[in-house]
Amino acid sequence: MKILTYIKSHVVISSATGIVVIIAMIIAGRVASRNKAPQANLSNTKKVNLIEVTNFRNDLSKVSADGIVESVSQADIKSQISAPVTSIDAQIGDSVVVGQTLVVLQNADIRAQLDQARAGLALAQGQYTGSSMSLDSAKSSALETIHNSYSTANKIVNSDIDQFLYKSTGNNPQLSFFISDSKLNNSIRDFYLNFPNIQEAWNENMKGLSISSENGEIVKVLSTSQINIENTSVFLDQIATAINTATSKTPSSPDTIALNKWQDTVTADRSKTNTISSTLISAKSGLSNANLSYGSLANAQMSSAQAVVNNLEAQLTKTIFISPITGKIAALPLRTGELAQPGQLIATIVGGGGLQVRAYASGEDLERIKSSAKVLIDGKITGTVVSVAPSVNQSNKKVEVKISVDNGESSDLVIGQNISVSINSTETSASTLESQKYLLPIQDVKIIPGDAFVFTLDPDSKIVKHAVIIGKIQGDFVEVTSGINSDMKIVTPVYELEEGENVTVQ
Repeated sequence: MKILTYIKSHVVISSATGIVVIIAMIIAGRVASRNKAPQANLSNTKKVNLIEVTNFRNDLSKVSADGIVESVSQADIKSQISAPVTSIDAQIGDSVVVGQTLVVLQNADIRAQLDQARAGLALAQGQYTGSSMSLDSAKSSALETIHNSYSTANKIVNSDIDQFLYKSTGNNPQLSFFISDSKLNNSIRDFYLNFPNIQEAWNENMKGLSISSENGEIVKVLSTSQINIENTSVFLDQIATAINTATSKTPSSPDTIALNKWQDTVTADRSKTNTISSTLISAKSGLSNANLSYGSLANAQMSSAQAVVNNLEAQLTKTIFISPITGKIAALPLRTGELAQPGQLIATIVGGGGLQVRAYASGEDLERIKSSAKVLIDGKITGTVVSVAPSVNQSNKKVEVKISVDNGESSDLVIGQNISVSINSTETSASTLESQKYLLPIQDVKIIPGDAFVFTLDPDSKIVKHAVIIGKIQGDFVEVTSGINSDMKIVTPVYELEEGENVTVQ
């Protein structure tokens, strides 16, 4: 009650005090509002990072490349033919010597043909020492060869192959059921259906021949017979291909026995056609030289027989793979029974002599890589450029570089290991280094139609724009060829930033 009495008795003083309090509260509120405003603005400022552009300089004093570790005396053996693997006579890690057999492909048919060819050669060599052969004897031999070739082709097509190609015997299916390649199927069918016409014309040509026929007439039929036998041999090759395909698609099936039996038949028939073909060649050569002494004629026959032997020996060699160097087996990718394809790796042998790296650099760096240049391998192992390919590979646009490894035996490199290398470049002048290019993350370059920019900050943390010239885009990076100084610190990322905008550096 005393307080109320006091206020009533001092109305003026109380009113003045109240006004002062209200003004003080208003001023305090305005000050607080001003203090909050900068904080609100600060919370909305974009946050960025600054990076040194020198971290992204494309250092022309080095050439980077990727490669694979090899042995200096490494040898890769590849197949030239298509055939199943019949035996593998070594294992990975085995020590081998020059000439040691490693892998053998199927070659029973070639061996059989070679044995017959060698027998033919021996016969020709024996005849060379004999007496002379009369013209009538040469004609008689040629006529017999023609009839034998006709009979052989007839039996192959109309008996041996006919029994399983389009016919079923017992529980065995037809081979034609297994042929999915339409082109192969059509080729087999066309020859088979046309063979009666071939026989008829062949037989008509033979009917008019005798000992009294001119040499030229007999030679003409010999040539026709040889063409027919060669076409029959091609037919057999196609049948063999069909059987091999069927065998690979139906391993260990009830049909396997039949397929293997058919393959044996084809192999034997191919041997017959090769023998007949060689005999026809010899007979034709004999008639063509019938006016010569037997010694000259026999010599020609012997040369022909020798050529057949040489050809078959070359084919046999392609099925037997031997080690060209002394070393250890590093790779044997195929297993027994698998089909080797032309160009497929059969074995890798690693010899002594240390390690090397076969590297592949960008084609643009060809002029910057020289022999004897120093190399850093895997960031810690030294090496030297041994050779540089004279041109860029057109398929991958890369240049091949061979690099010897210093102290390869004591390094932890492993043959077959993929590795990165850094090669000292020949272009290291001051002017070259001054004109370095930069490979910046694409998020740090603002690209608009017709222009590109990078951003820096002024002392007040405001965005400053710098025009640059860009080159190629490489994945998540873009090449900057001009407009950057080596002492720049640029803003990252540049999304939604504009020149003059205030930002905060994190």
